[in-house]
Amino acid sequence: MGYYEVSPSGSQAAPEEALHNAQTYLKSRPDWKIDCSHFVLACYHSPEMDRFFAKYGYLGHNLTKDIRIYLEQKHTRRAHAADIRPGDIIIFNKTYDKNRTGHIDESDTDTHCGIVESYGNWVVTYIDASEGRKPPRIHRRKFSFYDSGPNEHVAVDPATGRRITARETFSAAFAPPAP
Repeated sequence: MGYYEVSPSGSQAAPEEALHNAQTYLKSRPDWKIDCSHFVLACYHSPEMDRFFAKYGYLGHNLTKDIRIYLEQKHTRRAHAADIRPGDIIIFNKTYDKNRTGHIDESDTDTHCGIVESYGNWVVTYIDASEGRKPPRIHRRKFSFYDSGPNEHVAVDPATGRRITARETFSAAFAPPAP
């Protein structure tokens, strides 16, 4: 796929290793020009995931959606926010106007993903990447499930100028599939 290397050992990273990879990239390659979905795959370097996604041509294809579908097929979706763990893969909707309608709405699904760094007191801290972002392209972000907690702005609706927050874009958390 070109963005990353699959593990020479041929095995998928455990959640702890994937998180360590994300933290290493954040420190050592903050300006890496990589999109969010390839960043997640680079952190996990899973041969099985790589084979699953290799069947698609990704020019104009939504890899974040495919990651979500893959994880749903593996039945790893976290049923409750309280179940979120470090190393989980999180999926967001409504982070940009994916369908190019001129505004961001409910139809803009599977638009972003990242890796959970920590979760406590209903606050999710995660690491993500965005190829189109001005450097640094890899960030540590956080949001709370409660109004009183942190909730970073992650997008602006081009039609209204309304700032969209991470909490309102959060869709699901998934445990990584067993290696």
